[in-house]
Amino acid sequence: MTDSTRAPAEYTVDELARVADTMTTTVRMYQAKGLLQPPTKRGRVAFYGDAHLERLGLISALQRRGHSLAGIADLLDGVQHGVDLPELIGVRTWGSPSRITVSPAELADRFDGVALTADDLMRAAQMGLISIVADGAVSVDERFIDVGAEIVRMGIPVSEVLTQWDQLRDDAAAISARFTAAFAAHLWPSLDAASASVGEVGDVLDRLGPLAQRVVALALESALRADATAFANRISD
Repeated sequence: MTDSTRAPAEYTVDELARVADTMTTTVRMYQAKGLLQPPTKRGRVAFYGDAHLERLGLISALQRRGHSLAGIADLLDGVQHGVDLPELIGVRTWGSPSRITVSPAELADRFDGVALTADDLMRAAQMGLISIVADGAVSVDERFIDVGAEIVRMGIPVSEVLTQWDQLRDDAAAISARFTAAFAAHLWPSLDAASASVGEVGDVLDRLGPLAQRVVALALESALRADATAFANRISD
């Protein structure tokens, strides 16, 4: 068990470089480029802490992913301004939300004139699919428009689409939990927690996420085919 009362670690620049498995000149160069926070000075001696050590590990991980120092500086600046960690480590292949802002009329037009009722809009907002912005316009996950509108055009009401989406979120959470458990049980132990930090974990997640999506798509396709065949057999009897 970690002793939460222990004093924060302190390193001189030479000690920090040794623990981080780098060179003193590299630490000073990162500091000069603004990649590393300034140390705390007491008298003429500069002291670094665990935050500096973690930052050095992050820089090293990003360099292994092929980022230049200039690119790393931009990424770290993005973190300070609210960029999410998954985006930082490169987990971008999973279909990140792409939101657009439209008026209610434009939204209805995307649904071939089928206007969303006040209840539909409220439910969609509660699910995070849309949000109300200035002047009554709505910010919408564009994938919801593309997929939802196509289903509505087939004749399924908007309210039913939202009901199915709400139920599918619970199903998806359970599926995600199983893949996360598999990651924790079989992949995480093979990573060196001391050096893997952000970069290597991001590489593994980048591979696992799309593969998990493909597995789920294949399983769903098989189940839908079986159900469709059973339905066709029932109505033909």
